[in-house]
Amino acid sequence: MQPVRLTLDAEAVRRAAASRHGLTYKGFGVLSGNATSSLLLDYKAEHPQTYWRLIETLFGTDRPIMNLVKVEMGNDRNNSTGPNTATMRDPDEYPVVTREPGFQLAADARRYQPDLHVSMLRWHAPTWVRDNDDVYHWYKNTILAVWREYGYMVDTVNPDVNERTADLEWVAEFKRRVASDEVGFIGAGPDDPNAGFQSDEERELFHRIRVITSDEEVTGTFGPDLLTDDRLREAIDIAAYHYSVVDDDDHSFTRLADEFDKEIWNSEAQATFSNSADRPNNTMDRLRPDGHRRPSDCRADGAGTGISGSGEVGTGIGGIGSPLEMANTLIKAFVRSRRTNAIYQPAIGAFYEGLEYSYKELISARDPWSGWVYYDAGLAALQHFCRFARLGYGPDAWRAVPEASVSEVVGNNPVCGARLGEPSALTLVSPDGDGVSTVIVNDSGLPREYRVTVSGVPAAGRTMRLWRTRAAGAGQPYDAEYLRYVGDVEPRDSTRTLETAGTAAAGSASAETTAAGSAAEYAVTVEPWSMVTLTSLAVDDIPQPGIPHTDEHARTVLDVDPDGRTLYEDDFEYADERPVAVWKHGRAVEEDYLDSRGGVAGAVPRYTTDTNGAFEVVPYDGGFGGDDGGDGAHDGDGGDDGTATPDGAHGGDDDHGRHVLRQQIDWRHAGNAWIEGDPRTSIGDLRWMNYRAGVDVLFEPYEGRAPYVLLGVREMGGRKFSTDLAAYDFKLRADGVWLLRRYGDEVRRGHGVDLAKAGTGFRAGAGVWNRVELQAADGEITVFVNGVKLTAWTDSHPQTAGRVQLGTSFDHVLFDRLRVERVSDRGLLGSVSGLPAYYRELIDDMHMVSWEDSCTPVLDYAGPWTHENGKGMFDYQRTTSTALRAGASLTIDTDADGIDLFARNAAELNPIGERETARFDVTVDGEPFRQAVPTMETASALRTALSLRGLPAGRHQVTFELVGTIPFALDAVGLC
Repeated sequence: MQPVRLTLDAEAVRRAAASRHGLTYKGFGVLSGNATSSLLLDYKAEHPQTYWRLIETLFGTDRPIMNLVKVEMGNDRNNSTGPNTATMRDPDEYPVVTREPGFQLAADARRYQPDLHVSMLRWHAPTWVRDNDDVYHWYKNTILAVWREYGYMVDTVNPDVNERTADLEWVAEFKRRVASDEVGFIGAGPDDPNAGFQSDEERELFHRIRVITSDEEVTGTFGPDLLTDDRLREAIDIAAYHYSVVDDDDHSFTRLADEFDKEIWNSEAQATFSNSADRPNNTMDRLRPDGHRRPSDCRADGAGTGISGSGEVGTGIGGIGSPLEMANTLIKAFVRSRRTNAIYQPAIGAFYEGLEYSYKELISARDPWSGWVYYDAGLAALQHFCRFARLGYGPDAWRAVPEASVSEVVGNNPVCGARLGEPSALTLVSPDGDGVSTVIVNDSGLPREYRVTVSGVPAAGRTMRLWRTRAAGAGQPYDAEYLRYVGDVEPRDSTRTLETAGTAAAGSASAETTAAGSAAEYAVTVEPWSMVTLTSLAVDDIPQPGIPHTDEHARTVLDVDPDGRTLYEDDFEYADERPVAVWKHGRAVEEDYLDSRGGVAGAVPRYTTDTNGAFEVVPYDGGFGGDDGGDGAHDGDGGDDGTATPDGAHGGDDDHGRHVLRQQIDWRHAGNAWIEGDPRTSIGDLRWMNYRAGVDVLFEPYEGRAPYVLLGVREMGGRKFSTDLAAYDFKLRADGVWLLRRYGDEVRRGHGVDLAKAGTGFRAGAGVWNRVELQAADGEITVFVNGVKLTAWTDSHPQTAGRVQLGTSFDHVLFDRLRVERVSDRGLLGSVSGLPAYYRELIDDMHMVSWEDSCTPVLDYAGPWTHENGKGMFDYQRTTSTALRAGASLTIDTDADGIDLFARNAAELNPIGERETARFDVTVDGEPFRQAVPTMETASALRTALSLRGLPAGRHQVTFELVGTIPFALDAVGLC
């Protein structure tokens, strides 16, 4: 192939420098919304050092990875993964901004970046918001409450609905209202001390807010309107749309940037799919059928061949949904539609895995009890842009230069057509031409040569430095090759091939500069599946720190009492929790645990991810709530003369402390949703297996049909509709009607008379406490009410693990004394009567080698397998390993007593019309252990397809070998 040639000359730099908005490369942002930040506050409270390291990693240094936080507002209803909490559930409620993690995230980011840009958008609105006047009321009061609480003013706002066709007139009208507003905060009455503007500074900053349109999820439909209507173009500051990287047929957005100096944003962008540490183990390079890396290829000197007999090789950190694809998306978005800002949804995945839109983030923070955080190579890809240029919104920000950038990569969300080495490069330049950086991406299995000519600017002729990111080699930690300095590239005849440049001398900050008007050519060869930055900046000028390394063994299971019975419990008091540091008004402020999470109006409970509704901690004084304002439980005429006992019998009011958990959204406040469904929240560790979960429940006064409460166990996600997400749940109405269900399908049913016959002492109606418990012991599912067994059912094909789920109808229901226990006295490894309480490890199918050396085997495959990234959002880590035919085997070196295989496992009809599934022969240390073990048919990912128990004590090599003709698509492996 001919070299790709790029030229940066003085005229191109002059034109770029003259652009104040259209070519100014803003950088990257974090989107906090859809419940994706729901666990962040737990990290902050329990592992503050880990939390602040995360914040510093994203927002620290003078060239940060992220320089924007976008907060989505909502109405406590699902808008994909889960809901955004409503800041104002009623028009006279003072905005409770502290219970929205996004606002606190933005506040804390300002500790390292005082000029952080904050943007705001809404999904569905609370039910009281019926017209644009109400929208303005909601937005304005929330924005001013954020300013007063945290000390920052929102910079940009889209007052329209997310991913809807633009209402340009309303956006322009919102801008006019903001700029001319002299009313300020809209108080709840004439004596409200919050009313008005509290200072001239507050008024002035509010007036400066800029507006965005339209956040559509396709190429913007509004471009021609802004081109032809001077009034709208003048009023609307920023044009933005999601995901698509291309322009419309009239090149409207390119023209808006080039001719009218408008900012064009990718206001919701796609980060990495799957886990880049394990991505190199895939077999998806279809152009090079040579084999793929396996542990047996490793050598002590770290020079493994990376070849095996599988017939295909991997794509390193490239391929579908990869860091390289993400970088190509940035480049193509600028070249084709002048996007100079990308906001990632989500950048931080701080919600429970298995829920909708899992595994598409840059940072994974799933286990706040352990403090485990995984930083993906996608962050290194972004560093190739932001560490080598000063990005931002001011006049000194570097410009992207169209004339010196190129993208011939095919595809649009995903930008995946780069497998033949299609050109992809973005050049950034300082306004004075003194600094130049070109980012080049090669998302293919072929080497690609680039020739970059710099002429007529101060940077021309200097020694350039080359930085590279690629996958680790055998013997290296998974992140050893992220953002590594490779060497110097001299002008003219100093062509460099990266594969042999590792020993080049370090660059010097005192490199000579040729006279203006001179030209210099730089040649680099970009190796397969890698990206580089060619920069005029000295090595010592590149900010540190880098991306933190993640320990693969740091995901400890949630088990608060390993030597006792309790796995987890929560009385929602948090009296012993330490104060939490929140960055407010330029300093760290120590706050009470509950106050920092919403306070008396409703605080975020520990370790929860809501998927619909709002489960919040409220004050409790022995009565119950009954208002529909959602402001917490209060005095009522209900009572309970019973006595609570540790075995689960119902208790009186004085057994409950000063706080309880309350589902806050009744039917009057249940507005529109992305995915319909009843209120649900998930709690705990998806590795929990055999346990008994119990909670006290109380129904507040209700009208009409009796409300219900739900307790679920073994919830691993796996579908959009979260109402039926738990493998097993017990649904109890206030009138005594009850159901036991498996994934929403009824398996047992009863009424109040059955509760009475069982001697449960259940008390129907509102204002009384009862206790419900659900036990999962292997396939036996048992229901207890007030400590008395009500019913049991045995699942012949059980789901073996998952979290606890709480749920209600759209009614106010109180919860207290949540407890998750082993099902009997503790035995070896957390087991009970031979039943393990949890998996010690849940291993993704693509995790074949240790992250510490990319060599030590974890899952050792042999024979005809394919290993694929880019699978669905409910597939664990978006990967699948498929045993294609007989002879495909998987070997695990372990001392576990049992092994479970999770799969999206389909059955096929045999010649006599019977449904059959894949079967495995199992050997232990080469000796037969089980023969032709059938797998279970499953309907989704992360579902148990095979359970193997009774392995011999000690460490052994356990091998599963496929027999027969039916393939098997492995999702994950559980060791217990």
